[in-house]
Amino acid sequence: MAVAYAFSPKEFKCFVISDATNAGTSGIHASNMQQLDVDSVGFPSLNVNQAMDVRSGVGHTLKDEDFFQDNKLRVVELSLSGTLHDDVAHRMLLANICGAAQADDTNQTIASGHKIVSQKYGAAVTNNASSLTVVIQPSDVSNQQGLELSGCVVTNFAISADTGTEGGRYKWSATLQTGYLPDFASTSAAGSAAYANTTTTSLASASSIKVYNTDAVMNSFTCTIDYPAVFSGFSSTGFEIVGRGAECSVTTDIQVKYDGNTKGLVNSFDTQTAAIAGNLFNVVNNGNYGIEIDNGVLTDVTYNEGDMMMLDVSVKAVDDGTDELLIVDLSN
Repeated sequence: MAVAYAFSPKEFKCFVISDATNAGTSGIHASNMQQLDVDSVGFPSLNVNQAMDVRSGVGHTLKDEDFFQDNKLRVVELSLSGTLHDDVAHRMLLANICGAAQADDTNQTIASGHKIVSQKYGAAVTNNASSLTVVIQPSDVSNQQGLELSGCVVTNFAISADTGTEGGRYKWSATLQTGYLPDFASTSAAGSAAYANTTTTSLASASSIKVYNTDAVMNSFTCTIDYPAVFSGFSSTGFEIVGRGAECSVTTDIQVKYDGNTKGLVNSFDTQTAAIAGNLFNVVNNGNYGIEIDNGVLTDVTYNEGDMMMLDVSVKAVDDGTDELLIVDLSN
């Protein structure tokens, strides 16, 4: 007989908390987790290790004694996206990839010489840059099972806005990875206050835009921080260490109007010989996820033919040894 339950994908919630006690062992908290505003929950890539090679024996078939599966030394990856809020939950994701000690700093930055040290699972965690626990929770834990991923690090975080989508309201996307053994049969309920609709922001509150030190009329932007994770060592609960890859990159894709101010960007891209020093990309949006990238290079400029001629511009931040690669302006 069929089970008499049916659940909408929109009933699932997503929570996050810093692994403030031990990396990878925070678990589900009944009262102080933070809810993320997600479009819909994503299912993690389990990446289990399987061996199903046909071994020697009678016939050309896989024998049951030759099947092998391991779920310890593997990397589980989760992708999420939604509406960006200026609150603890969403700042926590940004703080993790920025290497920040707290999620409530006035600004989040990618500093000159940015580097996040390796974290040993099970060792003391002192800040949000170490690791996070993410919980995908169903509406009814009595009849469903939640997904609990501890020891997560944010490997990619993007902030975007488009004047043609929800009035230019800011969006976010993130990729998280963990090398710690997850719990995919959780029946515990996470507790948290829901995010508020008063904590979102939009391009309407921005006061000025500069691209390659040029005033521009902007349609959209996507600013992306990419900082891969590297896992090593081994234990009974997965990998022993989570570290970071060789490069933390900050890139931005922007669409601006082609006009008297921006007409020279194509030639600037074609003839550039060094990074610009100042206002590579700047969205002045005080306390509302303003974006400031001072030093960097153009990586692409092309025409975009629509109702009016636009330019698609791509830039990459560079480290001049002093300035931050990226400053995200947040409220106090």
